[in-house]
Amino acid sequence: MHVLIVGSGISGLRLADLLSNSDITFNMIEARDRIGGRILTEIPSSDNYYDLGPTWFWPEKEPKIVKLIEELKLSTIEQYNNGQSLLELNDNKPVKFIKSSELNSYCMRIEGGINALVQAIYRRIPSLDIELNTRANAIKHNKNQTYTITAVNKLSGEVKKYDADAVVFTLPPRLLFENIDFTPELPEEVKVDLLNKPTWMGAQAKAIITYEQAFWRIDGLSGNAISWQGPLREIYDVSTPNGDSALFGFFGMTPADRSRETEASIEDKVISQLVRLFGEQARDYKAFYYKDWSQDKNTVTSGDTLNIESFPTYGQPPAYLDNVYFAGTEYDTNNGGHLEGALASAEYAFNNLTK
Repeated sequence: MHVLIVGSGISGLRLADLLSNSDITFNMIEARDRIGGRILTEIPSSDNYYDLGPTWFWPEKEPKIVKLIEELKLSTIEQYNNGQSLLELNDNKPVKFIKSSELNSYCMRIEGGINALVQAIYRRIPSLDIELNTRANAIKHNKNQTYTITAVNKLSGEVKKYDADAVVFTLPPRLLFENIDFTPELPEEVKVDLLNKPTWMGAQAKAIITYEQAFWRIDGLSGNAISWQGPLREIYDVSTPNGDSALFGFFGMTPADRSRETEASIEDKVISQLVRLFGEQARDYKAFYYKDWSQDKNTVTSGDTLNIESFPTYGQPPAYLDNVYFAGTEYDTNNGGHLEGALASAEYAFNNLTK
């Protein structure tokens, strides 16, 4: 059997990793010019690494990622959670101090950023054939029960066709529905299922601000904050052990509001908020990193314009055809939205391919 994996995020890479120990051959295409998908780590130096995509895992309830990290011999960092945290409700009320445990449960980061996990998986897949800048746009089920996938090289415009016995799509559900032409057509219940799965982080943006020292820790603060004034809704300490100190935040601003701002004006608003919360020392920052996932056309569709306010119902869609599978964090029932869910969905696809 030969498998085509569409997408080189953590699900696609983990599936390739598992298949490399089987008799199944495979290759991979990726629309981006890099591997990793929604895993995006800024690495200004070996001691400084900041995740603008997934950031944490929860070892007490996520065994798959814990086991994989141990296998790959990666080092981890416990999320800093000491001191008091801040709660900012509105303009008319002073900032409140609350217990850090009320804002952040026990979680871990990976030394080197989540990109270290991506690269470690990639390195142990022998002769993995990945064609970057190659966007799939159609799949056809052939009479001999094989599949032909049509894709376009985004740089050259060349149309390419790939034949496979099985196909695993690792695109977010809505992106899959909007970008891939299925022959035969997807059943109505599959279309509805895909459209009802919002893209995790699809409407979100993240900012990271670095400093010479974690002055908030000196002041007895954890760096955690919840704010209803914004522009950041949640803020956490993501300092690196041997590098710069840093604060990281999710935005409360909608994609529409962010689109009316320049990156410079967003930076100004974020710094003003940090000064308001943590004092004038927050104005003396080193670097500002920003990623608006709602503008990433390799991640989102026009339907992903609202922040997810309640946890979506994720899981596998109804069956389409034999040997067409879906992997990615939105396709896992128990840990959708987390790295654990992405890994679990890759194992699900692997188990179906090898049964």
